[in-house]
Amino acid sequence: MRKGIHFLVLLAAALLLFSLPVRASDFEDDSLYFVTDEAGLLTDEEWTALETRAEELSTEYACGIYVITVDDFRNYTTDEDVYEAAKSLYQEYRLGYGEEQSGELLLLSMEERDYALIAYGYGNTAFTDYGKDKLSEKFLDDFGEDSWYKGFSDYLEKSGSMLRQACEGNPLDVESNPLIRHAGILISIVTALVIALVITALAAKYSMQSVSRAHTAAAYLDAGSVTITGREDRFSHVTEARERIESDHSSGGTTIDSDRFSGKSRKF
Repeated sequence: MRKGIHFLVLLAAALLLFSLPVRASDFEDDSLYFVTDEAGLLTDEEWTALETRAEELSTEYACGIYVITVDDFRNYTTDEDVYEAAKSLYQEYRLGYGEEQSGELLLLSMEERDYALIAYGYGNTAFTDYGKDKLSEKFLDDFGEDSWYKGFSDYLEKSGSMLRQACEGNPLDVESNPLIRHAGILISIVTALVIALVITALAAKYSMQSVSRAHTAAAYLDAGSVTITGREDRFSHVTEARERIESDHSSGGTTIDSDRFSGKSRKF
C-alpha cells in the first residue's frame, strides 16, 4: 500500500512539472525572467500574466521580448546613461534568442523616471528606428499615469504585432505609414512640376537673348558721335540668394551602434 501511495505521489509531481510552462531551449542560458521587476511595480498576479505572455511571444517569433525595472540604472553601469545600462544588462545576462541573441529590452529606472528601449540581432530588423518611436507611444502614456501593468501589456502586444509584421517581410517603418508614403508621392510630383517650370523659364530666357537690354550706355550711341576717355562701373546694391538644405531623417531603417545595438532613451 505504501509503495502504491509513493508511486502516486511521484506521478502527481511529474505531471505537475510537465504542466508548467517550459522555456524553449534557445532561452535556457538566460539568467533572468522575461519580466524582471526589481522596482516592485507589479503584483504577483500581474507579473505572472506578463511573464507568461512575454514567453509566448518570444518563443513564437524566436526573438526575446524583455522587461526590466530597477530603482536606479546607475547601479548597473559606470555610465551616466540609461541606454548604456540597458546594453550592459542585456550582455551581462546573455539575453536574447539563439546564437544571435535576438531580442528587445525595455528598461525602466524609477529614480529619475528614465527608460531605454534597445534591440539586438533580429530585433534590429523587426524594430526599426521609426518602429521604436511608434512602440514607445503605446506605453509612455500609461507610464505617465503610473499605470505599469497596462503599459507593459501594451508594450508586449505591440512588440508581438511588429514581430509578426517583420516575419511577413514588412517591418514597421517609415514607408509603412500611408500618410508618409502619400506625402512622398506628392513631393515627387511637386518636384517634377518645379523642374518643368525652371526648364520652361530658361528656354524663354535664351530665346529672347537677341533683344536683351545692354549693360552700358555706350551700346546706345552712334559710332563716332562721342569719344569716351574713361569708363567706370558702379554698383548701387548686391542681391544675395541663399538656400537652406534640410537633412533627410525620414529615410527609414535602423541605426545600429558599434556594439551592434539599436535603441532610444528618454524620460517618462
